[in-house]
Parts: sequence; C-alpha cells; structure tokens
Amino acid sequence: MLSPHPDDAAWLRQTAFQLLDEHRALGRRPLDVHHALRRSLLESLLLRLANAPGIAPADASRGDTYGRFLDALELHFRELHRAADYAELLGCSVRTLSRAAQAATGAGVRELINERRLLEARRLLGGARWDARAVAGHLGFTDPANFGRFFRDRTGSTPAAFAAREARTDA
Repeated sequence: MLSPHPDDAAWLRQTAFQLLDEHRALGRRPLDVHHALRRSLLESLLLRLANAPGIAPADASRGDTYGRFLDALELHFRELHRAADYAELLGCSVRTLSRAAQAATGAGVRELINERRLLEARRLLGGARWDARAVAGHLGFTDPANFGRFFRDRTGSTPAAFAAREARTDA
C-alpha cells in the first residue's frame, strides 16, 4: 500500500475535504464554476499523489495510450467531446488514439466518449433525478434539444420518459 509523504499528509487531507465539500455544493454556484473548482482540486490532489516520493513516474512511452485516454475521459468527458481534444491532451495523433481504442475495445474514440456521456446522463436522470435541461448543461450540450436527440438516438427513449420509467422502478 502506498502512503503519502508525511509532509504532504495534512495538505492532502485538507484538499480531499475541500473536494468533498465542493462535490456537495452542487447548485451553490454556477455549474461551470462548480466543475472548474472540482476539476482543479482533483487534479492538484492527483498530481501531488502521483509525484510523491517512492512513486515510479508514469512512462508515457509504454504504449498504454488507451489507459491514459480512459483516465482523461473520466476527468474531462463533460467539456471535451472530440477525439482531437483527447489526442491533443495526451500528446498523440488522433490516428494513434483511434487505433488504441479500436484495439482495446473494438469501438472508436467518439463512440467511447458518447458512451461515457450517456452513462452519466442515465445516472443523473435516473438516480439523481435531474431534469433534462440540467443534465444537458452538465454534459456540455449547448442546446437541450441536442441532448434530447443524443439521448433518444442511443436509448430509444426521451430523457423525460427514461426518468419517469426509472422513478416508477424505484418506487
């Protein structure tokens, strides 16, 4: 098991509490500010942990482009929606990223991005009981109608119908 350096422990604990507080603060500030704060806190926490003494540095040349893509996707799926965005973030070409995704999953990068956005949409519409407009904004759709088409094309159901069905299932 890895442990933080003793000099970092208090900072890590405080940052983790700030991250938890910001996570619970949904609705207290504009959504884009809320996401920026959470992302910033999480990135600083992960950077500090990843660069702690005794942690071997990640080897970007090891060929794990797909694994690095998944990490980036989990952090940025709300605001990055194109394969080119992720390729730039990872420092590789779109073609390299596409090949890595295809080899690992049989699916393209765009499909994986959309699957992650759809997973979050289902979670928010079903379990968290958000309305479609809020989910659309959260996932970076500039128009709720575009989100509605995105959701319907992939599930065969409108966001409202899906939410109603989930509410009946939980009742």
